Amino acid sequence: MDMEFRFFIFSLMLIGFGNTLQQFSNQPEYTEVNPGQSVVLSCKVQDKGGQCIWQRDRRPIGMYAGKYEWAADRDSGDCSLRISNAKLDFDDGLWECQVTNSAIDVLDSLTSEPAQLVVRVPPQMVSIVYNGSHVERPGNITVQSDTNAMVQCVSAGANPVPNLRWFIGDEEISHNAYQMNSTMEGTSKSWIATSTLEFKIRRDQHNRILRCVSEHEALLEKKLETGIKLNVQYAPVVSLRTSLPADLEEGVDSASILCEADANPPATIIWRKVGSLEILGLQENLEFDPIDRNHAGSYTCEARNAIGSSELVESTVDVKYPPSDVLVFGANDGNLIVPVGGSTRLECQADAKPAPLFKWFQKTEDGMIPRGEGRFLVLSSMSYEYQGEYHCSASNIISNRERSAISSSISVKITGPPQFVPFTDQHVTVTKGEDAILRLAFCSNPKPSKITWQWGHITLEAGAGLQGRYVAEAIIKSKRANCYEARLRIQRTEQTDSRFFSLTVENEKGSDLSTLTLHVTESVSLAAVVGVIVACLMLLILVTLCLLYAFRSERCCFSSKGNLKSSSDIEKGKLDLSLSNGHNGKLSSTSSNSSIKSGKASLQYADLQLPRASNNGSMRAKSNRQKHPDYGLPSVTPVPCSPKNDTMNITNGNWPIRNIVNV
Repeated sequence: MDMEFRFFIFSLMLIGFGNTLQQFSNQPEYTEVNPGQSVVLSCKVQDKGGQCIWQRDRRPIGMYAGKYEWAADRDSGDCSLRISNAKLDFDDGLWECQVTNSAIDVLDSLTSEPAQLVVRVPPQMVSIVYNGSHVERPGNITVQSDTNAMVQCVSAGANPVPNLRWFIGDEEISHNAYQMNSTMEGTSKSWIATSTLEFKIRRDQHNRILRCVSEHEALLEKKLETGIKLNVQYAPVVSLRTSLPADLEEGVDSASILCEADANPPATIIWRKVGSLEILGLQENLEFDPIDRNHAGSYTCEARNAIGSSELVESTVDVKYPPSDVLVFGANDGNLIVPVGGSTRLECQADAKPAPLFKWFQKTEDGMIPRGEGRFLVLSSMSYEYQGEYHCSASNIISNRERSAISSSISVKITGPPQFVPFTDQHVTVTKGEDAILRLAFCSNPKPSKITWQWGHITLEAGAGLQGRYVAEAIIKSKRANCYEARLRIQRTEQTDSRFFSLTVENEKGSDLSTLTLHVTESVSLAAVVGVIVACLMLLILVTLCLLYAFRSERCCFSSKGNLKSSSDIEKGKLDLSLSNGHNGKLSSTSSNSSIKSGKASLQYADLQLPRASNNGSMRAKSNRQKHPDYGLPSVTPVPCSPKNDTMNITNGNWPIRNIVNV
């Protein structure tokens, strides 16, 4: 113990003087190699000072040329080992890389973790075992649909253990399997792999191949497989094919029904008519030639084999004829009296092929009301609106034509406490001072014994007559049986009449209450209307005066523009109108002395229309006027309104003015 402690202290001293201990920088790892190939087991040492040694399965291995050789320069710390011509018996095992002490007095010897070197050996066989027996390829196994089957796949002689996978066709089902591995008897380097598959057999897997694939790197194609065919036995499944015209007419057409059975093993066909146990046939085809009314009905096809029976498949043969003998039945086979809120059921029957479509109608004082479709009409939570006569119509289609028949009527009466008619307007709006009429409709059987209007602290019975401004009129019988209308008239309504009004109706079986709302609005006074009209007229007059002022004072767009002369001067020929190519057809005014003095215009226009000046119009300027020094014409200073060209275009003898011009 003291010696080891001394060596430990000495080693620490060496480290303190700058010497470091050797250590692994890379250790051997799990490696696989095919037989006859070479492989390198890596082992590298940092600050190596000792000697490299290799062990297999705890036994030292010497270096032999062509078999075990150093793979690199050991002095550099690379102690990797090259193994050539790998063999299962010699080289497969656990390998360790060891390094001796770097010095006699330094405890730094090294031993790596054991690393497995596997010399691959491909599996020698793969086979499927069913019920304890090997099934050779190509073989088959017989299994029953919808049962669980267990098969095994065995692959022997491989190293390392192969991976086993299961397929049905191209569908992998390995998730239903588990694999167990064991070494072969007499050797620890060859393995037997057994995969057990448990899966549920399906009918669609019949005649498909169940494959077991053994995957191993030593195999040329990396896999070895075997397969067997599944002979799946299953109960029959039947389908029908019919040869029937669109309209199968009695005594004219024939019919044929084909029953096909998918089964393994083959099945026997059995035909029956619905409602009878008599077997009509054991062949695939069921024929009717010719067909008559007695053949109408539904027929079933059933198939049986050793595994089981199919479900019944039904086909209906319709021999068409229109509805007849349409009858309606009630709960008591007669007129029905149903309490308010109660229920009843009506039934309609008819003889027809194809089966008729039933429709129900209620006959009321307002006409026929559709109530439903189908053989049965169920009336529930009944109110007075359901009372009346009920009819049933039966119809079908033959040769693209509708045939129908209507039953006799059955009467339904409602009895019970009063009920107000739904959807009555619950809000009434009038203008103050007008009369208001409040109406509520209700039904009652037996007849109501007391009808009372109530609002605030006032109670008034129907038919009581006038009370102040209120008149409770007598009830009015409506067109609907056992139904009435109650009215409350309010004369000269006031704002205080805006409130809720309630009506209570009673008979010997109970009572009902309903409310409505009266809104009284203020009328618009005549003075307010007159005031609005007067204000509008004054505003219109003010706008008109502003426009006239602007027009007469030549402001804004009513300003004078240009030096056009008065119409009297133009008539005398003292205005020179010139039109040249340089003006592009525009009319220009000029004060040329020669033109004016001659007293004639240089250019004449036929039917020339110019606006005449008036004494009170805006076409004549009234301010800043001066006599022209030469011609005695008034001169007008233009007030610009817009920067546009102040010329006039001449078009087809007309004079459209582009800008408003005052003369």
